[in-house]
Amino acid sequence: MLTESYRYPDTGDHVTGMFIRRHEPYDGYWTASEDRALGKVAEQLTAPLGRREEVKALDAGCGEGRLLPWVARFSADVTAADPDPDRLAKARETVIEDTKLSFAVSPITELDGGPYDLVVCSHVVQHVPTPDVAPILRRLAEVTAPGGALVLAHSRSPIGRGAFSLDSVEAGGVVRSRRVSREEFDKALREGSGPALPVRYLDPAEIAAEAAEAGWRTEWEWTYHVLDDLGPADEHIDRDELVNASGPLRRHLGRDLITLLRRAPA
Repeated sequence: MLTESYRYPDTGDHVTGMFIRRHEPYDGYWTASEDRALGKVAEQLTAPLGRREEVKALDAGCGEGRLLPWVARFSADVTAADPDPDRLAKARETVIEDTKLSFAVSPITELDGGPYDLVVCSHVVQHVPTPDVAPILRRLAEVTAPGGALVLAHSRSPIGRGAFSLDSVEAGGVVRSRRVSREEFDKALREGSGPALPVRYLDPAEIAAEAAEAGWRTEWEWTYHVLDDLGPADEHIDRDELVNASGPLRRHLGRDLITLLRRAPA
């Protein structure tokens, strides 16, 4: 389990930023792809959640607070939690009009408060030891109101082909992704891996099963950040729509997955 001494390995998101610059198919794709994914989630959320003033929300593993303005679209009472106090200090600088923001330095497995109507957990479960994922999903269910929603985003693998890597930036700005075993991945997170960022590419079927065991029902999902070679890599290919419209492609392609889950009613 992560403790109060935890610090996110990728200070300033340096490794992630270099990866994006090296691998996105064209300038601006990475941001546009995520914006579209979040927009589609918003379409799914708007009616069931209710009035903004009545919705209580949690950004679990908020990092520096990048998604807080998006969460605040649905809730006027938002709690932001992260185990890394340095990243949470950045999040505390966020000011959103007509929104009560509360902050907590805490691993997700130790969160209290709620019950929350909306929980967002973005790109957290790919950077925690593998035994922590099920307890995280259980704890999020415990602090979520019956019928409440969880927006879960994470890096993904093809179905049935989960993988692990340690990513680092080498000379010349080249991002090296060294594939490792599950055991090496967990050890790197437990002991600290220096400048390397441990990344788990979660098997969508495996994470769905763990979520169901924790009491979540999957309502909707969307693959985004499609970096795979689909032919001419330019703005004329709507790669996200292409992949999500095809069952076979959706099973195998894309780097990230966003899922809307619903806690079972009482």
